[in-house]
Amino acid sequence: MITPRFSVRQDEKQVYVTIHAPHVRVQAIEFDVDEYQFKFFASPYYLRLTFSGKVVEDEASTASFNAASGDITVALSKQTPGEQFENLDMLTSLLATSRERDTGETNITKPIIEEIGGSISADDQIAILNDEDFEWELPQSLPVVGENELLVGKVKYGFNEQYSGLLAHVHSTANEINEVSDPEHLNSEERRIQRIATEDAKFDDAYYMDNYMNDDDEIRLSIQFKTEFYSLLRQLQKAKKRVVTEPGTNSLISQDVDTTEEVPLSEIIEFTDSEKKMMVDLPRRTHMISNRQAVYLGLVDILFSYSLDLRINQGEPTVESAWAIGAVSATFSNLEQFSTLDAVVAACFRRGLAYPLYRNWELCEKALEDIYVILKLGRRAVLKALLEIKSIFDKHDIYYIYSKLFIDDYCVWIQTLAGDKAIRSLAHKLHNFEIEKDDLGWNLDALEDLALESSVEDEECEEAGHNENTNIDEPDSLALDESNALADLSIVIQEGSPKADSSTCAGSSIGKRMVKIIGGDGASEIDQDSILPEKRDNSQELLDDTDTLDEYPGSSILENIVQSDQEPEAFKKEAQKKKGPLIEML
Repeated sequence: MITPRFSVRQDEKQVYVTIHAPHVRVQAIEFDVDEYQFKFFASPYYLRLTFSGKVVEDEASTASFNAASGDITVALSKQTPGEQFENLDMLTSLLATSRERDTGETNITKPIIEEIGGSISADDQIAILNDEDFEWELPQSLPVVGENELLVGKVKYGFNEQYSGLLAHVHSTANEINEVSDPEHLNSEERRIQRIATEDAKFDDAYYMDNYMNDDDEIRLSIQFKTEFYSLLRQLQKAKKRVVTEPGTNSLISQDVDTTEEVPLSEIIEFTDSEKKMMVDLPRRTHMISNRQAVYLGLVDILFSYSLDLRINQGEPTVESAWAIGAVSATFSNLEQFSTLDAVVAACFRRGLAYPLYRNWELCEKALEDIYVILKLGRRAVLKALLEIKSIFDKHDIYYIYSKLFIDDYCVWIQTLAGDKAIRSLAHKLHNFEIEKDDLGWNLDALEDLALESSVEDEECEEAGHNENTNIDEPDSLALDESNALADLSIVIQEGSPKADSSTCAGSSIGKRMVKIIGGDGASEIDQDSILPEKRDNSQELLDDTDTLDEYPGSSILENIVQSDQEPEAFKKEAQKKKGPLIEML
């Protein structure tokens, strides 16, 4: 059977279900209403929805079919008029069965499985489902090394550590996200040790210092960029701000009050048709979470890599976004499972300074701020971000596997089992969280100091060179003589060239010249200062340093030019005879 595309809305008295089921026979359509559940059947479509409140089929209930659009609209009456049904835009939650919903936060009855003699009692399990506060700084107990191998023969990874075998052939594919040498056999602790070593090797001191000193327009634009979640949060804050009359006066005062429950987030955060389709297509799974805190912390890691890529690309994902998100996320690249908030934030910053195009501390801080904004908006904003990540990975021929390992389950979990109170608590902790550069273990402060010192030295050198050039004061006659000497010394070995004698070279006051090798075995430019001594009192003194002259191509020809009164043609023939290069003094 096919699950049709649908949407649900409500007013004070009724719930409206719009079902897109084209090309069906109207006579074959069947409806069934049973308190919390509504069922629709018209071959080949089947839809079962479970609401948080009771609905009834009475005289006010209606159904209509639009043949042009293929939409069927059903209006169901609420048993209790005025009751607000929750999460009507969380489509995966509506598709869950009554038993699945009873394990979630909406209708808590009792846990499906009670662990006899375990560390968590039935009352504790219910308290967790009721969103008791987490101690984000306290580590949770991790599985004993080798425990999974003893139970099932191989390690587990992925969401809630429930998968194995999916990465058995990862090294035979072009998967550049995975950094685990043996995903099917390395346990979580071994993967963590390998991850830290890989990050240390990947971190580039020079790259970091360059981005620190040269935060050019692109990096600055990424830092200043605001995601769409900021505008959604602004709308929420405006909706939460209400005007009340001050007691005893006629004046109006504006007060900020926490009216989260009063503000319908579904009116602020709306899902597109493509997002609704993805929610409908999500797998139907019931999760028994073994380590809830690790699941929340993994969400922080994934949202950080997503936010960082969003900022770097100015809100427009690129063909490299799948790799960029996966490489920065330790959850994806190293199958990491975090136990404390300190550990996940440190890993986010380490990878954020080692892998992306822009590796800037302030940019990482902004990405962390983006996570706070998303979590502050609640589960709908988190789901919207997860669906965009899913869309990015699903389109990739290789990296789609990470949707199967993590994102699909996160999309189901955030709608059914994630608690609003736990998400708000996590957002509060992130908002007040402070990370120091020393926490990363890379001596970032020392690198920044070194970069600043180098910059100051470069500026001083440039300034000194500028002052030296501007302070040169030569007599006009000296400048004229030097100009004339330069003209006389422009010796080109070609037909019709003028003579050059030793007096011409000796009379030059040029402090520095370049000798250009023309032809011969090699063409290059050499500094005449390295050939000729600084003192140029006479030609004989110029030629005393024969050892230096012999070290360079064409030096013997230069000597002959200086010493002899022969015509240039003679030098040209001699150079061709010796297969030496011709030279030009510049």
